[in-house]
Amino acid sequence: MAAITPLQCAKCGACTVVCPVFQAGGRESLSARGRLHLLERLDPAQASDAYAEILSQCLLCGACRVVCSRGLDPPARLIAARERLEKTAGSQVLLRAITRKALGNPALLATISSLGRPLLERLPADSGLRLRLGLPVEGIAAPPLPETPGKKSESPSLAFFPGCYATHLHREIGEATKRVAAAFSGSSPLLPKQQCCCGLAAESAGDTSTAKRLARQNILAFSGNTLPILTSCASCYSRLRRYPELLADEPEWRAKAQAFARRLLEFSTFVAQGMQADPAFAFAASPKRRAVVYHDPCHLRFHAKITNPPREILRTIPGLRLAELADGPQCCGQGGLFHLAQPELAGKIRDRLLNQLDKAAPDLVTTTCSGCLIHIRQGLGHSPSRPEVRHLAVLLAELL
Repeated sequence: MAAITPLQCAKCGACTVVCPVFQAGGRESLSARGRLHLLERLDPAQASDAYAEILSQCLLCGACRVVCSRGLDPPARLIAARERLEKTAGSQVLLRAITRKALGNPALLATISSLGRPLLERLPADSGLRLRLGLPVEGIAAPPLPETPGKKSESPSLAFFPGCYATHLHREIGEATKRVAAAFSGSSPLLPKQQCCCGLAAESAGDTSTAKRLARQNILAFSGNTLPILTSCASCYSRLRRYPELLADEPEWRAKAQAFARRLLEFSTFVAQGMQADPAFAFAASPKRRAVVYHDPCHLRFHAKITNPPREILRTIPGLRLAELADGPQCCGQGGLFHLAQPELAGKIRDRLLNQLDKAAPDLVTTTCSGCLIHIRQGLGHSPSRPEVRHLAVLLAELL
């Protein structure tokens, strides 16, 4: 029997235990083990329709990479394979293409946002489109937030990367993040105008050239200062911190990417560290007693391994009782544009999470990923009996 090299899959099956897609579909081709087996034998550049579909049926969540005994990186291999694909797989191809085009063009995205936002404000409370976009029933305008307490300073001590959702669709997240940041730093964070999409959607689709272009633009946008860069979107944070990997083969950008990544601050970590540095600081009590579940975004749980800070924060707030899911953290199935390409699989994955939420019966679900927030809201619907879903930044801003 031939020896297995360190770069080969050992076929142990550890990935099948943690893979949300495999658990939802049950087929070997839906596991990292199955896909790696195919990649060793079939060239993605000459893929059949069926093979292209298999390569598209991955969330790239990173769960398999964490448990791999050989230290393999299946998501990276899938991204490289998608880059070689000449066939389009998955459903809603036109919508996905338009979405990627908009995310890759900051001016186009801003124009679409400015034209569409007034229409979104007028959507009826029970509109299906409102549900599709994860918009709250009461509207998309940010509710009035309390005046930021503490000493004010004119000079910002932080820069801020809000991400596409908080910039164009859920602006209340960006406003809330700025309020919370000011409460700890004494000033509103700096918001460089030239920043753009983090590039996660482009890279996931195999469009590495666009992902690199967006990375360079973001690095340049924040190059005018050396401030720490705060971001309140878990997926954006995960993508931004891996810019050194993305630009590793470009000597003129490698060092810049590394310096950029070292400046990043994840939102919940920033808040938890701020509370530790100032023992006198405390969030106000919740206006009513509520059980709250914190949803762990996969990109934060597997890529950055940040799970404790949000829970530490929630435990300090009077009136909130932190509840956990019986089977532990669950993927929501959003996966960037995965829920558009593979709606049936995404729905099955989300259903597993919703079943766990039903058992936990929280009054509130909070998360730090804008994409997860939208997908969970969509799954829960508008029923008054369903738990409220809020971004952690919005929740904390209202309790300053």
